[in-house]
Amino acid sequence: MTLNDLIKFAFSNLLREKLRSLLTILGVSIGVAALMAMVSFGSGLQKTFSDEFNDLELFNTVRITPTRVDLSTIFSLSKRTVKNLAQPDIKNPIVLTDSVLQKVKEMVRSIAPNALIYPEIIFPSRVTFDTMETVVMTEALPAAMANVAGYREIRVGKFFESDSSHDVVVSEILLTRIGIRSPEEALGKHIKLTTVSLDAQRVMQLALTPMQFGMGLPVAEKSYDFRIVGVLSNDIQKLSSGFRLIMPIATSEKISRLNFLSTIELLRKNEQSAGYQAIIVRATSQKECEALKAAMETLGLNATSFTDQFEEFKKLFIVFEFALAVIGTVALVVATLGITNTMVMSIMERYREIGIMKATGAADRDIRKIFFVESVVIGFIGGIGGIVLGKLATAAINMLVNLYIASQTGTKIEFFHFPLWLMLSAVIFSMVISLIAGLYPAYRAMRIDPVEALRYQ
Repeated sequence: MTLNDLIKFAFSNLLREKLRSLLTILGVSIGVAALMAMVSFGSGLQKTFSDEFNDLELFNTVRITPTRVDLSTIFSLSKRTVKNLAQPDIKNPIVLTDSVLQKVKEMVRSIAPNALIYPEIIFPSRVTFDTMETVVMTEALPAAMANVAGYREIRVGKFFESDSSHDVVVSEILLTRIGIRSPEEALGKHIKLTTVSLDAQRVMQLALTPMQFGMGLPVAEKSYDFRIVGVLSNDIQKLSSGFRLIMPIATSEKISRLNFLSTIELLRKNEQSAGYQAIIVRATSQKECEALKAAMETLGLNATSFTDQFEEFKKLFIVFEFALAVIGTVALVVATLGITNTMVMSIMERYREIGIMKATGAADRDIRKIFFVESVVIGFIGGIGGIVLGKLATAAINMLVNLYIASQTGTKIEFFHFPLWLMLSAVIFSMVISLIAGLYPAYRAMRIDPVEALRYQ
């Protein structure tokens, strides 16, 4: 029998018991849909992260930190994340002062004249607009960032033009939280930024009279006035466009503030008592970025590229996708039991027919091929149905989840991604699993004695 004959024969046999065949195929489709939904979720998260890195040109960025960052242990749950005080620390602590920043600029300009170099400045602050108030992590960036992807796509207004101006760029979600409903309405509005810094006078009082420490921390608040000139596009920075307030970098140097972001940093006993949190170098290409990273390491600096960080993220995504795939595969394996049951029932119903075929010259391999092809056809149709069902189900889930996300952040995130390789793999995997499910029925049909089959009623 030719392959074309086998396929026609398989369809005719499946159409004999339409309801049973339909339920079996539906079971396979549900299993494939579950598998695709699981894997596409991990794929969607990875794509979202990758798009974010591309939108902000982070793959062209080198970050210089006070201590060496071991990327292999950042996301590890192993004991390597615990520090052994009995062993020497090889983190190479460096204070990132202005002199270090100047050395970095000189080195970078000799390699990549168009690269952008600036210190990383992030600090907590309180934003007040009329009677509304919220806390935000304030970032300080140079005005030249207006030419970087992710920052030049300003939804409303523009990026500030001077490093020393009192203009700020904010995200749309921040505007929503402080009571501004329309981005256009925010332009030109003034907001108050309040920071916390050490109160020298209060520190002296506590030093003289320690018993007063219970009266409060020796800190003071100071407020500054800024004007909103631009609103970030949520379509470009879906993950990082949340609570964002960006101010000119030179202006941030004049603001009194504490240099740590949380109490965790105090517990880590960081050797850096002064200096910058990090130094950022933005190259014009990824190749240039790698050259700059190597140059920074020759200066004895702790340089890390965002490409390296993303590779660590990808390792996590692989583990995550594998775990989800295992869960989805369980549903598909359960569905294959239905294929086995369908094929066995088909053998019982066609017992005499199989005997006649063998009696008229059909070889055992021909009988085996018939049931193999029937199993594969069920897997193929179930795989196609699973793709359709999976896309419909994930689209509904994505829409419902984004109804909440959009109300909170003003943006939408695609949690599921269906690349071509995933859809092809789902169909092939479904056919292979179905073929395996048909092994026992095919072997059983092949072993039928034609004499016994002809006498079977």
